[in-house]
Amino acid sequence: MSQTPSPSSTQRRSTPVHDSSTLQMRAVRKELLLLRAEVERSEFVKARLELNRKFANLSWLRMLVPGFGPGRARAKATGRGVNATLTDLVLNHPLVSSLASVILAKPLRATVAAGAKPLLKWGALGAAGWAGLRLLSHLSARKQQAQEQEQEAADGPRDES
Repeated sequence: MSQTPSPSSTQRRSTPVHDSSTLQMRAVRKELLLLRAEVERSEFVKARLELNRKFANLSWLRMLVPGFGPGRARAKATGRGVNATLTDLVLNHPLVSSLASVILAKPLRATVAAGAKPLLKWGALGAAGWAGLRLLSHLSARKQQAQEQEQEAADGPRDES
């Protein structure tokens, strides 16, 4: 009673798991991934440098934002008070930074939304009024043109001979 092997089992036996071509393909894929990562890193560095060049003229921002300037190490050493402590806390603990962002963002959103609603309302009313005024002036010009044409038609052609 000999059993004939199924075609799929013979296929599995003939193809070795660690074929040299698959190892080479893996090595090529690895090299490609490493090269892609290196290219993306270099593009990121270029983009960051370009962004730094664009915002280089905003040096006045350093005066407004505590801990933004190059004097961060000096601020800690001199102990500039509460601002320096809070800035160090936010810089050193990302979770605190995220919580502060969430807490501060809601009132800011509410303030912006409260200011935006009347602005949108009056802006829409102004735009509608302007569109109505343009339509009214256009219609009055057409009406005046039609009256002039009627008057010319009623007077008839003049023959001055």
